[in-house]
Amino acid sequence: MMNQKQATVTICEERRLARGRGHCNKVNFVGTDNSVAPSTTEVSESADDGTDALSQHVLSSSLSLSRNFPLPKALVKSMPKIYKEKLEPIDMRFGVVRNEGYSISVRKCHKKVLSTRQFSRRAKASVAFIVKRPGCIICKEQGLMLQELVQSFPENRVAAWAVVKEIDVDNDGLTALYQNFFRFPFFLDKKMKLYKAMGKNIINPFKFFYNISKNGARKRIADKGIEGTFIGKGEGLILGGVLIFDAKGTIRYAYQEKSAAEELPIEEFRCALNAIIADHESQ
Repeated sequence: MMNQKQATVTICEERRLARGRGHCNKVNFVGTDNSVAPSTTEVSESADDGTDALSQHVLSSSLSLSRNFPLPKALVKSMPKIYKEKLEPIDMRFGVVRNEGYSISVRKCHKKVLSTRQFSRRAKASVAFIVKRPGCIICKEQGLMLQELVQSFPENRVAAWAVVKEIDVDNDGLTALYQNFFRFPFFLDKKMKLYKAMGKNIINPFKFFYNISKNGARKRIADKGIEGTFIGKGEGLILGGVLIFDAKGTIRYAYQEKSAAEELPIEEFRCALNAIIADHESQ
């Protein structure tokens, strides 16, 4: 039995991806020690406290090229407590932002999304979009990219949801993000627990605008037909990211936003999702 902070989760996926997307090499989800274990981990859940017990088992004896995706140190440090942190569901179905008035744990948010009519428990993984600032044009681009990624998987095999820091600050920006770019459930993280678990990276405004001018972000976003401002309203200094959960609600992959002007590594996300799905189907 391994301590979760030291555990390495290795998933082997060597099949050709569906619809000619090419090969996905072996994906390693690595703990803070950056060591690579020779096998995959199987997650069993404690019904009482949500703590993950990790036990080793071998998925495949064949080997391929490997890619390592270390979980952020802050995220590893926050486990398993992070699964029990509370989020509040947000209702935006009729164009009005409304807090539903109750809170549920992070893990239950994942399970709630998987059980919705949209996914009907067919999803084998979920993508959690940790939003920097809903009205920001970069967040709109990120939402659109993630939505297209999720929809590219057949039979609703991948679910999605989003987390925001605040509401009633830029509700127009929030509803626009939901209606036009990321039409999946949203949750409120008032205490920003997930943001802290992701490292609570702070944007450097000078570096941000410098990067926009240097990396072609303006043209890239304009070419996608996305309109808006790079600033937006509300808290926007604390960066977000992306978390990917397996069907059991365990975080298997994390992407920390380092610069708000960078394009998301969608193909890396796709590879991680395919590996998680393959792991689920092999059990």
